[in-house]
Amino acid sequence: MALFGPRVGHEALFDEMCKSLDIDRKIKPLLQSVIKKYQMQRPAEIFIAPETLERALRDTELAEENAELQKLYDAWFIEQSLSRRKK
Repeated sequence: MALFGPRVGHEALFDEMCKSLDIDRKIKPLLQSVIKKYQMQRPAEIFIAPETLERALRDTELAEENAELQKLYDAWFIEQSLSRRKK
């Protein structure tokens, strides 16, 4: 991960997480809009804290994006939780 160098901090971590999770060009702007809408100070937290996506899923202004957000939420938080329980 390139967290040291000219680009460091929360934005760089968000970009590296997107790259490592293979977030496509369609989804990254959606995540960035959620981060901006909820004024997240640490954008990379969207990958580990389900509360932001839960809030976005309830937000009627993001209704068009709901299907994509639900896929992300399920993949990151539901599927991971289920796989941990099976171990």
